[in-house]
Amino acid sequence: MSPILNQSPLPTRHAVRSLIEDLVGRDVDLRDLDRPIQGDAKSFYGVFITDQDMVASVAVLDFEGAARLGGALGMMPRSAVDEAIEDLMLPDLIRDNTYEVLNVMAAIFNVENAPHVRLYDSLYGPGGRVPPADVVGLSQVLGSRMDVALKVAGYGDAQLAIVTR
Repeated sequence: MSPILNQSPLPTRHAVRSLIEDLVGRDVDLRDLDRPIQGDAKSFYGVFITDQDMVASVAVLDFEGAARLGGALGMMPRSAVDEAIEDLMLPDLIRDNTYEVLNVMAAIFNVENAPHVRLYDSLYGPGGRVPPADVVGLSQVLGSRMDVALKVAGYGDAQLAIVTR
């Protein structure tokens, strides 16, 4: 008999890479970063909550990564993604696609004997809502976290941090 967990475990790197590869339909290389991602004013935050509305995990994407993952999901031309990065402004379509990438990513937390987790109803970051202080604080906690670089074929690099309570 397996114990029932009261928190979501950190997903495996394989689960993260496979989910993103399957979602965007492109090869994705994943490697560990040398140091934790420090979210900033250009970062995007996805907050994953339990059915009891308790924060279970936070994902942080750098601005370029959000553009590249959102663009890849929408099969946008690389030039349009690069332009959005250069302008420091994500069009609504890329932003919505970034939200959807994080929304689907909730599946990697939903493992047997762990609480059900879903993406909170908003993406925090540039052009949208400012992340609450407790979300930013959790994103900076050392311990149960992974900080990875994703290289999406045809789109480029993204940096992603996943932190669980």
